[in-house]
Amino acid sequence: MMSSRKKITPMFNDYLYEAIRRIAVEQGFTPDLFSVDFDEETCIECDGFVNFVFKAIINGDDREFVLWCKVPPNDDKRSLALFKREVFFYREILPAFFEYQAEKGISREQGEGFYSAPKCYLAHCDTDKEEPEAAIILEYDENYEKWDWDKLEPINLEHTKLLMEQLGRLHAISFAMKAQKPELFENFKLKDVLVENNDLVTLMKESFDRALTTMKTRFAAEQDKIQRIKDDVFRELTACSDPEKAEPFCVVSHGDCWINNLIYSHDEHNAATSVILTDWQSSRYASPFLDLGYFFFICAGAQFRKDHMDALLQHYHNALKDLLDRLGGDTATQFPFTALLRIVKPYRELLLDDC
Repeated sequence: MMSSRKKITPMFNDYLYEAIRRIAVEQGFTPDLFSVDFDEETCIECDGFVNFVFKAIINGDDREFVLWCKVPPNDDKRSLALFKREVFFYREILPAFFEYQAEKGISREQGEGFYSAPKCYLAHCDTDKEEPEAAIILEYDENYEKWDWDKLEPINLEHTKLLMEQLGRLHAISFAMKAQKPELFENFKLKDVLVENNDLVTLMKESFDRALTTMKTRFAAEQDKIQRIKDDVFRELTACSDPEKAEPFCVVSHGDCWINNLIYSHDEHNAATSVILTDWQSSRYASPFLDLGYFFFICAGAQFRKDHMDALLQHYHNALKDLLDRLGGDTATQFPFTALLRIVKPYRELLLDDC
């Protein structure tokens, strides 16, 4: 299968270059007196759900400004569906969430509310034109390169608590806006892209199979067990993303919440101080458990879950309650802690299993 897959190339064209030049002028660079270079070493071709990610470096007026750019591949409709989903999140959902919090007096500067996503300068995708236009251009943060957790090592308590706090805040906004701005929020009830596009299910299962092949050496004894749960994984992911089963507790989720999509900042003593969630192409309207369970299953070891999961769920809910109540909601009726426990209960045995 691997040998038959054609090599894909990124969607580079004049639209991308002109967009970067326009952003440079908006950032105060003198028109026609700056250069734009691409760091090709940061252009990564992911063998699965595909985006091409690279740095654009602007130099001029005795200063340098770096952007983080994402473009889809050419001629790959499966990946394009995910790219369009991320464009919609950055262009429509995130600005609405930020504006709503600002209306309620929730300050980014004071570290309140949910603002843990990269600043977006451009999110656009129109592939119906003769010359396709597609780019997501984000603020570049040096922490993108400083943060490098070994993906095979379980996460620790310090970093997990920061994430639980931000997920609680993210989900709180959905509960508040569903009640207070229902017509606006209706636009954000996005279906699962895997449900909408069977080709993506195939792509995801192919990635799963390649992961099994990669893991054979280190986790040889676990191969049969992992293979047996393969179908269960997709069934449970679909169930978590079915609003009919999860309402009235559905929220706008990240949808792909694992360590590779998290960027942490640290202080001079290497203590974690904040986290940014990136790669929103799987964002959807789903059960809060989609983000929580996804993270615990993929990033935390069995002993860690046994020792800390209950306290971390409480930490998540405390953050959700704090923001939801400040936004004018009522956690006691909209999403009490008992409701969270009911959502987690069907998965609890599997979460605490030694797998």
